[in-house]
Amino acid sequence: MDALILAAGDGTRMGSSRPKILLTINGITLLEHHINALNALGIKNIYIVTGYKHQDIERFIKEKGYRNVFTVYNPDWKKGNAYSVIAGEKFLKRPFLLVMGDHYYQLSPLRPLVRIRADFMMVVDSNPRYVDVDEATKVRFEKGRVVEIGKGLKEFDAVDTGIFLLSPSIFPFIKNSIKDGAETWNDVKRLWIAKNPLPVYDINGALWYDVDTPEDFENLKRIIKEREIIKARDGIISKTLNRRISSWLSQHLVKTRITPNQITLISFVIALASAVFFGLGRRWSLIIGGLLIQISSIVDGCDGEIARLKGLSSAYGAWLDSVLDRWADAAVITGMAWGTYHQFGWIIWPLAMIALAGSLSVSYTETRYEALFRKPLNRSKEIPAKRDVRLFLFMLGGIFNLIPHAFLIVSTLSFAEVLRRLLLSTAEE
Repeated sequence: MDALILAAGDGTRMGSSRPKILLTINGITLLEHHINALNALGIKNIYIVTGYKHQDIERFIKEKGYRNVFTVYNPDWKKGNAYSVIAGEKFLKRPFLLVMGDHYYQLSPLRPLVRIRADFMMVVDSNPRYVDVDEATKVRFEKGRVVEIGKGLKEFDAVDTGIFLLSPSIFPFIKNSIKDGAETWNDVKRLWIAKNPLPVYDINGALWYDVDTPEDFENLKRIIKEREIIKARDGIISKTLNRRISSWLSQHLVKTRITPNQITLISFVIALASAVFFGLGRRWSLIIGGLLIQISSIVDGCDGEIARLKGLSSAYGAWLDSVLDRWADAAVITGMAWGTYHQFGWIIWPLAMIALAGSLSVSYTETRYEALFRKPLNRSKEIPAKRDVRLFLFMLGGIFNLIPHAFLIVSTLSFAEVLRRLLLSTAEE
């Protein structure tokens, strides 16, 4: 499957001297976001229809060195955007996604869509949570098919997201529509609805946003920061310390070619280095080990941030991060116990084993509960025992040479949180 991105307009309402698709949001342009996300969906070739200041877009793509991204100049870009769709006809010989270049999308909900085949399918949002519904194109449908669209609809079931699944057979219809005076893509949609069924694909509340004005632009940046960087599940250390640093770091890393999985591996390597320094058992090495494990904890937040900002979130990436986190925890706790055995004696080993068991239990009980019951854990009166808190305590244990105390506190918090979950879950049954 290929993709066609419409980016020919001059965006007069934005008041910008650059094409809107080159606007930078939290360190990454809209164009880069589209390309990253579409590549993650398995799109083979990406064609960008240009017009206004097309040289800027062409230069940007050349500088980035994209191998599967091509520009298509639309000499009629000042006319309706139906002409921009037609501009891609000679390149699109297989099913393709049509995407509005001035929209921001979280494209992960579209993974099933790329396996569907249809001459014309509209992606809608029946639960719009981020866009201004008054400004959006409303959609009314019956039995899963669109029957009416328009901004002024009083009764509607969803809004148009600006994403469409098409096949090359749509081009003759668009040409005939233009001959009949339908020069905008909305006009083409209305004519299609009048003659043909138009099925819908509902993203049901996923993040997407239409950037038309400077106010939209600032609001989108705020939404992305709240939705894509800060996680509702963050522990107290992440919220108050780690995210402040990792989000700043991610703003710079997002401009590079580094991938989320590479960041996951970097965080893991830092954790292993921490384990080695802990294992040396010297006073200075315990301090370095403590500082390194906190650095690893901060960097560990960057992989998810980069994945969400670049539109590269994947099940594999989340799984890899989870596996390496467990390995890192085991290595660090072992290193801490090994390095301080001569100082605290045999008692350090049972304390380490209990701390490790508690750490694994916190992660395991959450993932297994949500996998089996298909709902989030009850977080009322949650005890601070998440990984960010545990690693922060390990850092303090190393810096102040209080590793047995750190093990004891981590064990107590971890098992108390697991017990809380068990009691609440039992009460819900």
